Amino acid sequence: EDEWVRMLTLAIGNPDQRDHIWEEIPASQKSGISLSDFIRYVIFLSECLPGSVISFFPATAEENRTFHSQSVRVDKHLDPKPSAASVWWLEAQTSDLRKLRLALPVTMDSQGVPFFSKSWISRQLALHDYVVLYMDALATGSRPALISLLSQYSAGWSPIRQKAAERRADELLRYYRESINLGQGSYRCLSVMPGHTVVEQQYVLQDTASPRVRRVTFTESEGIFRAEENIPQNLDEEDGLFYLDGRTLFGASGKESVISSKEAVPLLGIPLKLEEVETPGEDGPEFRVTWPGLIVEAQGNCDPENLTFQGKIHQVSVYYSQYETGSGLKAGDTVYDLYSRYPFAQENGYLISRSENGTTKTLAVQIESDSIVRMTLIFNS
Repeated sequence: EDEWVRMLTLAIGNPDQRDHIWEEIPASQKSGISLSDFIRYVIFLSECLPGSVISFFPATAEENRTFHSQSVRVDKHLDPKPSAASVWWLEAQTSDLRKLRLALPVTMDSQGVPFFSKSWISRQLALHDYVVLYMDALATGSRPALISLLSQYSAGWSPIRQKAAERRADELLRYYRESINLGQGSYRCLSVMPGHTVVEQQYVLQDTASPRVRRVTFTESEGIFRAEENIPQNLDEEDGLFYLDGRTLFGASGKESVISSKEAVPLLGIPLKLEEVETPGEDGPEFRVTWPGLIVEAQGNCDPENLTFQGKIHQVSVYYSQYETGSGLKAGDTVYDLYSRYPFAQENGYLISRSENGTTKTLAVQIESDSIVRMTLIFNS
């Protein structure tokens, strides 16, 4: 392994010697690829690691486990399996004395002899090609190119799914234009595992206290590529409340969200259940009111025997389609209805927040089989 990695570092640092280095590799260790594959792979590694390689060393056992787990999505297409490969770090130094590292997998046969795996290299190169095209589309501001990259194999896509891809493209172009350095050499790969690569980007610095870099993970599974963009999402004001038949549930926007039996029962009917869920505190007991498809948790006053209650709402959960947000989002909609409004909802853990009047509202969306099955508004003062 040590000599194998040393050979690769020589090929990276000596472009004019690559043909000769290829000839020196035993045939049994390169039978799966051609010279052109080797040259392309080494060029790819050199692009990922600017500067001169000054050292290399094996990853720790924990780092190996992490890298192996990242390739589980493409495991059945890889020969050898990720567990039969080891990860090494290449360290380079740039002309301005910055030190950079790249995680590099070394594939080995059943006897532990390193060799070039066609499936590993092709997967690494395919993902890298996607990264290059993706970043180029953002750097040039090409909306059509970016939409094409986001909507791969989209011939059978529904209009709402295509709309979600277009919304994501527009938001990505805006975010990158305002926040990310798109000049030459402004990003680089940190790891090059099949099906998983991490790219480091540079922020456009607003002040010295701002973060300098961010990371984006690119994945590939079954030939579908995705960039996991961790971009903040703000809840639209109209989605900070639930509605029934066009009527607001439990207060208007900008006001403290409260519930009372006097107003709720005429609108929703007699609740299925009213129960105290915690011992009374300074503001009264925590209680839960349940209607078909609707659960409200609040704190205040409640009388389960007489079905009367009044209190400050902590959270509201809906799972019937007659309840919807101000924009019309409801249970039963597809996940792409959500993405067409909040394109980075998945990266935000399906938690979208908004702060106003000293209260933070968070919309938590539960997804199953690409459909919205439950939405919960959480209120934190």
